[in-house]
Amino acid sequence: MLSKCANPECSTTLHYLREGKVFKMESDATPRNGETPRKPAKSVEHFWLCGPCSESWTLLYDRESGIRLTAKPPLVKHAAAS
Repeated sequence: MLSKCANPECSTTLHYLREGKVFKMESDATPRNGETPRKPAKSVEHFWLCGPCSESWTLLYDRESGIRLTAKPPLVKHAAAS
């Protein structure tokens, strides 16, 4: 169950889903006892970033390091056409 912001540096607790951003992460499940599954199993987990953290941070998944917090790239503002 989601209870706090996924940013380890933040202690904000979850009160309302409308505040912040929820991430659904799907990863390959590890087979038990070294068995080779017929069909690769998927594991689904949910994470939440509070409003202030979700403005600057996002969550990514990769097989080597799992779920990780990473800074969002800066927004590039385009000049309006004249």
